[in-house]
Amino acid sequence: MLSVMRSIGRQKAEPLHPLLARLDADGRSRVVAHLRAVEHRRGALLTEIGQPIRLVHLVEHGLIAIVGRDAAGASAEAGLVGPGGLIGVAATLGLSRIASRDAVSLSAARTLAIDVTALEHVVALYPEVRRDLSAYAGHRHDQTARLCVCAALHTVEQRIARWLLEAAALCGGGPLDVTHAQFSNLLGVRRASITSGLHVLEGEQAIRCRRGQIEIRDMDGLARRSCGCERLSASERRSHTA
Repeated sequence: MLSVMRSIGRQKAEPLHPLLARLDADGRSRVVAHLRAVEHRRGALLTEIGQPIRLVHLVEHGLIAIVGRDAAGASAEAGLVGPGGLIGVAATLGLSRIASRDAVSLSAARTLAIDVTALEHVVALYPEVRRDLSAYAGHRHDQTARLCVCAALHTVEQRIARWLLEAAALCGGGPLDVTHAQFSNLLGVRRASITSGLHVLEGEQAIRCRRGQIEIRDMDGLARRSCGCERLSASERRSHTA
């Protein structure tokens, strides 16, 4: 199995996830009673295209890629979720309970999972939870629209730099667990183009590539190479969580 679910101990009385932190003590206790901590291995599917969404995941650690597919099965990123983010939120807002995209763990990840029906009961009692979920869904919609523009207008090198900066911002720095093959699938370009783009950035000492891992060495240099879409993404996150 790629994901392991376990109960949350009593020491988890003060959850750190933003959605829970904004609830009062009563609301928080109602949600925590239904939560289970889930450890996901690299490559785990949190949602799968065409399958029912039964759990909403509150991401505590790790990086989750939202991936769309065409009729032939080719894939490309439709979003990126890090700590503080949510997976499966559309199922609680009266939208489809059938996943339209894959949610794939790019690294070892940890989430707090709650049954969709249980979260719907909380939403009915606490309007602020619905507002937060709706705001997050709005952010995700904006993110997908921005990525469409980015893919159509910007070079592979720009998009690689943008992705690395956005991932680093979500994860708080440190080496990023991503392979050339994953990059190729996420950006929807040939693996040779990914390798070439990474070599350019590494030659400029903006990054250091290791097997299955990329370390950012020069944020400013990487930002100069980026298309700048990561700054729009950061602005969108702030506007939807204010």
